[in-house]
Amino acid sequence: MLRVLARIMKKEFIQTLRDKRMVAILMIAPVFQTLIFGFAINLDLTAQPVVVADLDRSPESRELLEAIAATDGFRFVAHVDSADEAERMVVLGRAVLALLIPEGFARDKARGGAQAMVVLDGSDSNTALRAGQEISQILVAKVYAEVRGDLSAALRANGLAPERFASQIVFAPRAWFNPRLRSAVFFVPGVLGLVLTVITMMLTSMGLTREKEIGTLEQIMVTPVRPWQLILGKTIPFALLGLVDMTFIVSLAAMIFDIPTMGPLWALMGAALLFFLTTLGMGLFISTVSATQQQAMMNAFFVLMPAIMLSGFVFPIENMPQPVQWLTTVNPLRYFIAIVRGVMVKGASLADLWDSALKLGAIGLAVISLASLRFRKRLT
Repeated sequence: MLRVLARIMKKEFIQTLRDKRMVAILMIAPVFQTLIFGFAINLDLTAQPVVVADLDRSPESRELLEAIAATDGFRFVAHVDSADEAERMVVLGRAVLALLIPEGFARDKARGGAQAMVVLDGSDSNTALRAGQEISQILVAKVYAEVRGDLSAALRANGLAPERFASQIVFAPRAWFNPRLRSAVFFVPGVLGLVLTVITMMLTSMGLTREKEIGTLEQIMVTPVRPWQLILGKTIPFALLGLVDMTFIVSLAAMIFDIPTMGPLWALMGAALLFFLTTLGMGLFISTVSATQQQAMMNAFFVLMPAIMLSGFVFPIENMPQPVQWLTTVNPLRYFIAIVRGVMVKGASLADLWDSALKLGAIGLAVISLASLRFRKRLT
């Protein structure tokens, strides 16, 4: 029985490596997706274009502009002479933010009532939100420093030591696991789940559909090969190829993006095997409803896109409407990405993430069982 299984697996390996499309999915997709999500997708606020309309042109307004220019988040692209010009540059997309400093800013500041207006390009809500928060933090920090300086001067003028009145509470935030808050640390581990889903589900569905296209599946059905041997022989090769790609992506993350795997590698392997129960099962199911490889690929993408959107890979699940959050509870990619991020970034083990591992395994067993039953019915 094992000899028959080994021969089916060998045949599947040979056919897969002969197919240029499948080789491209195996070799090119992991590298391409890892590099794209690691380098191109960056949620960090860096060098956002700002247009300034400084109508006051006072030392106080220049200090404000210097405080903004000293950060990495913004760069001044133009200084204009009117608020209308500044707002027009935002409309044309040449700046994401317009800073309008009215005439009399220095005078009003001395009286304690200075105002400056910020116009944000709300068509990109994520960037606008982060830019507005960053500008607010800069202004608050500057005002706090000035008030503290004025208070210290007043205390010294009255013969008092400012240190005696200093706050004993110091707020010092620390970011664990990702001190520089790099976006790549968030996205690259998620790419692992995305790539393994594509490889195992799509290749399984295409491989079995290919057998139907060329007529070899009917030939296998009249041989003494048992259904379970055929199912295992067709799915195990893609699971092994998925593990190879997983090792490659983990190495790529460490060498290029400086994201070493903090937890045990065996934990990733174990989580991947649980995850494969679902992806291989879905590939098996898709092959039973697809007549051609093109149909199998389209059906796989039909399943893949909602799984990615509802996995927390890009968008936080907590921000989704409650009914959608309930829907994510049956998405295995959600639990696999949570495990991968926990192991790679936080150094956790499967024992620490038992809840996600248990749900992942339960969904996997249900999917592979139902898919196998349907596949066996098609064979008989």
